[in-house]
Amino acid sequence: MLRKIKIKPLGQILKEMGYISQEQIEIALAVQKLHRNKKIGEILEELAFVSPKEIAEALSKQFGRPYINLLDIQPSEEALRLIDQSLANKLEVMPIRITGKILFIALLDPSNEVIIEKLRKLTGYEIEYYITDKDSFYKAIKTHYLILNNPIEKFIRRFINDASQKIDVSTRIPRFFENILNMAILEKTTDIHISPEKLGAHIFFRIDGIMRHYYSYPLDIHNTLVARIKILCNMDIAEKRKPQDGSFTHKLHDEEYDMRVSTVPTAYGENVVIRILSKNASLFKLQNLGFEPDVLEKFRRLINKPRGIILITGPTGSGKTTTLYASLREIDILSKNVLTVEDPIEYKFPFIKQTQVNEKAGYTFAKAIRSFLRQDPDVILVGEIRDEETAQMAIRASITGHLVLSTLHTNSAVGAIPRLIDMNIKSYMVASGLLAVSGQRLVRKICPFCRETEEYTIEEFSKKYEYDVKLIEKLAEPFLDNGKLLINFGKGCEHCRFTGYQGRNTIVELLEIDGEIEDLIAKNETPLQILNKARENGMRTLEEDGLIKVFRGITTVEEVKRVVG
Repeated sequence: MLRKIKIKPLGQILKEMGYISQEQIEIALAVQKLHRNKKIGEILEELAFVSPKEIAEALSKQFGRPYINLLDIQPSEEALRLIDQSLANKLEVMPIRITGKILFIALLDPSNEVIIEKLRKLTGYEIEYYITDKDSFYKAIKTHYLILNNPIEKFIRRFINDASQKIDVSTRIPRFFENILNMAILEKTTDIHISPEKLGAHIFFRIDGIMRHYYSYPLDIHNTLVARIKILCNMDIAEKRKPQDGSFTHKLHDEEYDMRVSTVPTAYGENVVIRILSKNASLFKLQNLGFEPDVLEKFRRLINKPRGIILITGPTGSGKTTTLYASLREIDILSKNVLTVEDPIEYKFPFIKQTQVNEKAGYTFAKAIRSFLRQDPDVILVGEIRDEETAQMAIRASITGHLVLSTLHTNSAVGAIPRLIDMNIKSYMVASGLLAVSGQRLVRKICPFCRETEEYTIEEFSKKYEYDVKLIEKLAEPFLDNGKLLINFGKGCEHCRFTGYQGRNTIVELLEIDGEIEDLIAKNETPLQILNKARENGMRTLEEDGLIKVFRGITTVEEVKRVVG
């Protein structure tokens, strides 16, 4: 039952949570005078000052009800059938489960008391509710009712069974492929691998960085499936001896996805890999990515410096672009002129001048930086440093009084230094231009639905996982419970497809270029010497940051070792 209570204004709660500033509230209020039919939360969201999730978290505090991300749960079929999709959309509620005489739901607007009364009368159940955000609500409601009314998995299995029985399925291949794409998106897949082998072809989904086998189908329909994919990409269907690249757009639930396709000839046919890129990037705050408090404080201080270059490093798929966007949200864009060059623009920010690389027109990262320097910039964001010219322009911009944010492909934070020098940047210029390098990886989070705990002494933990006792004593000290370490793991359940993991979290190593490190770089000292000095000064490595996430109950040692190596 919704209670009438005195509540704080939403803007004030968002400010207390550290999501917005007073100046942003004032701008939103000014905009609201131009659009009087809009709530302050809607305006803050449209101005990209906050994300839908942050609005929901603030509403959760405002109304004293728990927040839930609907993309992390599996509603029961019983609950979904109790409230049909049209009514769920109309009332903006999502049925979750039925327990005894109580129906649990998630809703968007906790201020609307009529919804609860209406549902109580319609269903005959008492109502308990969670607060959710718009993004997860609209995706979840379309996804779960789609699966309820049109089971994708059943169609795929039936198609494969018919093909294996030698039934002609050639006319159904386009729909089969469409359902594979839909299934991959619903499973939060980043890459689809379609691989022919001697006894059949196989479909793998890469989820949370791990390849998982989903389907096998007869080899004799593989060429027809590949031809269908090539048609969508405007590739040469007849060419099967050379690798090809292409792309197409796929739509699910009114959301568009870019599909980047690569084919390679193998002994049994063409291997196809499809990278799935959503056109709607998520908006995050740094504190929600996994930065430890001391690292977060240092990083925030660095990105508000007036000049220098800050690099985010890591392999492909390690969340570098997400961190770049989150960094932009820490900068006072209302008092600074911020320009970006990206490939592509993944999220549009008001008050930031964003441009996109166009290689055919000659608009490269390097040329963008050169033109930006005539735009009176304070902050320049470069999507990626790929070549020597871009590296030199970025360093030059940082030395001439601008803050530059960019990404670089290296295996570690300290590895960025020799990489820049390999790009013909003089060591003294690297030393004077570089502010910091943040190396990162993504580790899988333990599934919250099947989490279990084991107790260890420091000695037991060190022995089992082969870590130095002194290191574990140092890292684990804040997390000890009566002298014991409480180590979590996921047993496996239907929510995580019995993997024990759900979602991912960032682990970070932050190399700050202080006076001592600057001197070592200028003297061309080795990366190992630079790393040792940085660790003396308090820097934690990726593995050490990962172990802290283990002690916090976020991930497992096995996952940290898998990712860091």
